[in-house]
Amino acid sequence: MPMPLTLIPPGQRKGNRYFLLRGTFRGRRVEVSTKSADISAARRFAEDYRDKLATSGVPEAADRVSFKRAVELYKAFRKPSRMDEQRLDHLVAAIGDRPVTELRHADLVEVANRLYGHCTPETRNRQAMRPAAAVLHYAAANDLCSYLRIPLFREKRPETRAVDLDTARALVKAAPKGAKRLLLLWLFRHGMRIGNTLRIRCEDIDLKRRIYRSHVSKTDRWIEHPLHEDVFLELANSKLLKDEGRLFPWRSRWAVYRWLKPIRKSLGIAFTPHMARHSLGRWLNEAGASLRTIMDTLGHADIHSSARYQSTDIEVIRATSAKIGALRAPFPARSRAKSKPTRSRRQAGA
Repeated sequence: MPMPLTLIPPGQRKGNRYFLLRGTFRGRRVEVSTKSADISAARRFAEDYRDKLATSGVPEAADRVSFKRAVELYKAFRKPSRMDEQRLDHLVAAIGDRPVTELRHADLVEVANRLYGHCTPETRNRQAMRPAAAVLHYAAANDLCSYLRIPLFREKRPETRAVDLDTARALVKAAPKGAKRLLLLWLFRHGMRIGNTLRIRCEDIDLKRRIYRSHVSKTDRWIEHPLHEDVFLELANSKLLKDEGRLFPWRSRWAVYRWLKPIRKSLGIAFTPHMARHSLGRWLNEAGASLRTIMDTLGHADIHSSARYQSTDIEVIRATSAKIGALRAPFPARSRAKSKPTRSRRQAGA
């Protein structure tokens, strides 16, 4: 039968000189010297050692695990990005050591409103509700609490902000030759986010194979993509591609906005770099590309992320449906020759 952790006085176990802390904790046998013959020091050691055991290792299902501890376990498993870690740290500061078994949906709503009440529902979901749900669902999967369904704040329907091809051509034509024109071509033809585009390095581009590589931080892997013909020709006819270093000179999207704003103002159009990504998704959809192709081109892991960039155009549906074979034979053509009047019609005429 397991015995709780107790202090064994000196001389009572194999001639021990100091107090021993001995017993069973969470199924683990413990026997450690306190390195002290003073009972007060031994008790302080025992308390500290129990706290150390309680916060180390994987908790048992029967333990009262705090939200803070659940976040630590989730981080060790998921290895979240720096931005996601910041979101989790804000939640830990608000929820703290409350046991995960006691948390309810209303508690998460209260925390989200307290931290981000001045923000949109989309921000509250992104900053609080989704991270908290991920932690609690991971805790439930490890039997540390019961599964809790966590509805999100109602969000607005995502809007697809795209431009047509003529507008894109006008933007590219108005941009000065060199890095600025190349950036617009890259955004429109490859559909990358502006932050990822500015991190493209020259050594990740292979003109001979007409490919470029990009790093996916969530899965820690490299993916090869085809270089679009427009981008390839712009690179081949310029001196922008070096042996190493970043392809583009700007370190943030704000630096891009400074030179892009006068161009779009002169053309009288509304445009941001992210709209190029939306535009490519729309153009692929209009060209009849499959959703799988759109997902791979835009680098989406979730089919819903790709689907919301698309809009259902009646002519796209008509053209796609026309490619499917007919299900019935066409009606025979009607003869244009005048038919002879029947007997009943001759009698009626008489």
